[in-house]
Amino acid sequence: MMNNLSDNQVSIYEEPVQEKIRKFIKIEFLFNKLFYFKHKENKHDNYIALLALCELYEILSRSDIKSELIREIENQNHYFKKIKEIPEANSEKLSSVLEKQKVLLQLIHGIESNYLEYLENDILFKTIAKNSINPLQPTSVEFWLSRDIVLRENQINLWTEPLLFIKKSVDFILEVIRKSGRFEDKLAEKGFFIEKLDPKKNILLIRITLTSDLYYYPQISVGKQRLNIMFMSKDDKNNLISHKEDVAFILTTCVL
Repeated sequence: MMNNLSDNQVSIYEEPVQEKIRKFIKIEFLFNKLFYFKHKENKHDNYIALLALCELYEILSRSDIKSELIREIENQNHYFKKIKEIPEANSEKLSSVLEKQKVLLQLIHGIESNYLEYLENDILFKTIAKNSINPLQPTSVEFWLSRDIVLRENQINLWTEPLLFIKKSVDFILEVIRKSGRFEDKLAEKGFFIEKLDPKKNILLIRITLTSDLYYYPQISVGKQRLNIMFMSKDDKNNLISHKEDVAFILTTCVL
């Protein structure tokens, strides 16, 4: 039973069922990357943080993330209010979730629609963003990267701080979704697993948990009615090949 393993003994693979969840997970990843590398003293690490910020900016500038966050939190809020009406529901936990949702909604509603304007008007940031896909940055950016780590980190913090409402909201949304999951021990016979899904359920995310010492991984395909998992490995020439042995794993279906 893998349920007894600690977090550092397992690998978790996630497959979003809905495109909005895919976007939220991408935003979560970019913020994590940004926060990890912005504290580093090496300028190359700081540059990786900047590239994460540029990619984040690109996503945010192409979508109305403020409305998407409000809509998703309101959907979750409606779901938990219905759950709270059930007599055997944990009223204390639900009240805590509902209160956090209320605070987040107030925070997001208070954000101006032009919240990205400060980045759009920042010449240094726009120079970095414009050249982020080029092998060489302009000398102005190289000069900035050669400055003291305190100066660099302070500037990255100034660029990041107005976006923290997005990080806070996405982290909470994904935490709620992941905790909604129902754990089941499953077996993929000869490395293949298929399961019918209930199209009436609002399935948001599929999670596969394996012990971290294994040499294969799940290739996940999921639609509204069916889940397919094929476990894959590689040969000595790095060709991806199907794993033909039975695989025990934990399947978590996250539904709200």
